[in-house]
Amino acid sequence: MMKRICAIMVALLMLGMTFPLTETKPNPVGVATREDLMRIADNPGGSYVLTADIDMQGDPWTPIPFSGVFDGAGHTIGNLSVIETSEQTAVTTDGNRLDYDSVFAGLFSIAIDAEIKNLRLLNTKITIETDRCCFIGAIAGYAENTTVSDCTVSMRGSLTVSSKDAGVGGMIGYLKTGEVKDCAVEAELEFVDVNESLMCEEFLGGVYACGYGEICRCSVFTRGYANIYGYAHNGGVVGMFKLPRKYNGKFLAVRESVIDAEIRFFEVTDSRRAYCEPLIGENCANDCYLTHNDIKHFDFTYHDTAIPKHPEPCENPSYTAEVTLPACTEWGYTTYTCTTCGYSYRDDYTLPAHRYRQEGESATCTQEGHAYYTCELCGDSYSAVIPAKGHTPGEWTVAKEPGPDTTGEEILTCTECGEVLDSRVIPAAGTPEPDPTPLIVYEAPKSISVEESIVEVYVGDYYTLHVTVDPEEAAENLRFVSSDPSIVKVGYDGVIKGLYPGTAEIRICSSDGGVEATCSVIVSAVPQKEQETHSLFSWLRCG
Repeated sequence: MMKRICAIMVALLMLGMTFPLTETKPNPVGVATREDLMRIADNPGGSYVLTADIDMQGDPWTPIPFSGVFDGAGHTIGNLSVIETSEQTAVTTDGNRLDYDSVFAGLFSIAIDAEIKNLRLLNTKITIETDRCCFIGAIAGYAENTTVSDCTVSMRGSLTVSSKDAGVGGMIGYLKTGEVKDCAVEAELEFVDVNESLMCEEFLGGVYACGYGEICRCSVFTRGYANIYGYAHNGGVVGMFKLPRKYNGKFLAVRESVIDAEIRFFEVTDSRRAYCEPLIGENCANDCYLTHNDIKHFDFTYHDTAIPKHPEPCENPSYTAEVTLPACTEWGYTTYTCTTCGYSYRDDYTLPAHRYRQEGESATCTQEGHAYYTCELCGDSYSAVIPAKGHTPGEWTVAKEPGPDTTGEEILTCTECGEVLDSRVIPAAGTPEPDPTPLIVYEAPKSISVEESIVEVYVGDYYTLHVTVDPEEAAENLRFVSSDPSIVKVGYDGVIKGLYPGTAEIRICSSDGGVEATCSVIVSAVPQKEQETHSLFSWLRCG
């Protein structure tokens, strides 16, 4: 009995249990333009996906905060230029665990609880001069609890400061917890300290300048140049790695990565530090693991006197420019090379583009054309229909001069194809014999009306308008005028002929222009199934 009661209670409990519904994530917002990218600032915690390559050439970018998901979807943001830090600040900590209120620069100023993936940043340029503590990085100046994966970055960063705590990183400036995995970075980093008395804490690293976070399966190419009146922390991957004060345990910092690094710097200080290593400049964590990394190349030069270090070896470089055109899927660029020292860099990238060759038949006035496009690089092709242009009426010209006793003819032709669109009679030039019949003078018409307000005809059809004049004798003084003779032709007797699909207006007026009436004419093309019948029996429609 007890077992039965227990079974019933279990069943009742199961029936009363509520199960959480599967959360439906909103679809990410598409980003295809610079304006779309700027609108992320309105909702920094949202989910976004890049739907096209974006060329940021032009106005400098203002860094924005971010705390959502940004999926590059394999697309590229090219020519991002940053020359000012953001307004947002965060606390950074130097090697002596002193805190500073810092500003930042990058695509994102501050990224917290963010995920950034499948993004390519091409030719990112960050050039900052400030008297504040500052960190810069192509993806984010500051990142906390943030994951960056499957991203490719090429950047040139230059930071000039007169402050106590600052750093420049290839992908991230200051990283406070996070992970960078399966990424590739090519960074040219320059740090310039202009305050000889403050003893700056300087950080430079190919992935991030200072902080702590795991780096896994990354390819890192770093060229660093630092001028420091203070304490240098330069690394091919990380400038300084330091765990938080209360951290206990082991940390896997850099693993399964490939490194190629060269660093040139001077450090002027009473107590020399001059940290510079291929992976981590200064490793402040005893239990920080570096494993299965491949250091392809590492070289550095150090001076304890102020011998300036810059990417250009010479003081007054003079550059030549060589343009490489874009390919179907690859960006074009310009290579600038110093004729004095040989230093070179790439800039002014242009969006990928097919190189199409056009062939086909041009459109005429009455026949549509066809264009065929084929890419000379990859063979991609497509076609397009070119609409017929339609006739372009010119000026009336004399086709036949009138004689003394014979009429002449004027014609209206198309300026494009020369087709005759309309004709009219020129009266005989001779002086008529005096008419013994008494001259009848007709009074001007008092009114003119046309029975039809709208007439519909097919191309090639004739129709006689039904016009009433008061008085009837004034009918001989009427004039018939077509608003578009290329569509509808009208004779002096009110017989109209449809010439080309369209709509025109027939104006019936007295010779003195005192009164008039109008009629609209709609000309339609002959339907395909009626063409043969129309050509044989079109006279049946004649008025």
